[in-house]
Amino acid sequence: MKFKQLSFLILLLPSVCFSSEIYFSPDGGATDAVIKHINLSLHEIDVAVYSFTSGEIADALAKAAERGVKIRLIRDQIQSSNKNDENAFLKKSGVEIQIRTGKGRGIMHDKFAIFDGRQVLTGSFNWTENAERNNFENAFFTDEKTVVDAYEKQFEHIWSLPLPARSNVHHHNKSFPG
Repeated sequence: MKFKQLSFLILLLPSVCFSSEIYFSPDGGATDAVIKHINLSLHEIDVAVYSFTSGEIADALAKAAERGVKIRLIRDQIQSSNKNDENAFLKKSGVEIQIRTGKGRGIMHDKFAIFDGRQVLTGSFNWTENAERNNFENAFFTDEKTVVDAYEKQFEHIWSLPLPARSNVHHHNKSFPG
């Protein structure tokens, strides 16, 4: 009887064991950790990140796309207009990008990534050099299945929403017919 109980516990063990890593900025290695997880990814990477100006992380994503990793990126509309934003570079590298806002006047303020459907990064860490070098930020990685599943569901929810209509904010031509 004791052997059966022990084997049952051994069978349960893999489903309750998970690993986590945490990085804090400034200079806490979050950028290196993000790049490490990108480099280890084999199939797909889904990212929702508010601010993205890190050339190092963009290069790692571009290289992942070159080796056949499917990459989808959700970005905030206002932050994507930053002069140092990496969207244009990533689009040229084959990364699918959706530009989003929040509800009403809201923003797309998420900061998470899912690596091969097995590992999640979340926390306050924006993918910027400022976040790595100057800000107090955190980057938390976990492979806990319930957490990964929740983030995958959220990513798919945002990705599947209708895209916002193109804004005419920069078009001030009063003679436009209409």
